[in-house]
Amino acid sequence: MKFTVLVLFLVAVVSGNEEDFRIIDSIIQEQSCIAVGGICTVAADCPKGHLAERQGLCPTQRKQGIDCCHGVSMKETRCLKHGGVCTKPEEYCNPSLVFDGATDCEGNLKCCIMTI
Repeated sequence: MKFTVLVLFLVAVVSGNEEDFRIIDSIIQEQSCIAVGGICTVAADCPKGHLAERQGLCPTQRKQGIDCCHGVSMKETRCLKHGGVCTKPEEYCNPSLVFDGATDCEGNLKCCIMTI
């Protein structure tokens, strides 16, 4: 019984993530937001304090709740979308640049955020 409940829970979580990714991937990046260094995302999913000061920088999607954010959606858990790459555990990555929440680094790979 416990195993069945666990499996159902995991299926629901994975399905929820896929729906979140579908929504995130459908958002069009608009020039007015890009110009201020932001990304268009679901406003409710933008980390607290990271919405652009000026609202409406994603005008064609505003009715869908999309606005300009100076951060990555809190629902975005893919390494690549955070600017990272999946690396082997033995490859050095500064611990402060490891994204532990990555869901797309398979096996024992870790997500290392790349910086310029």
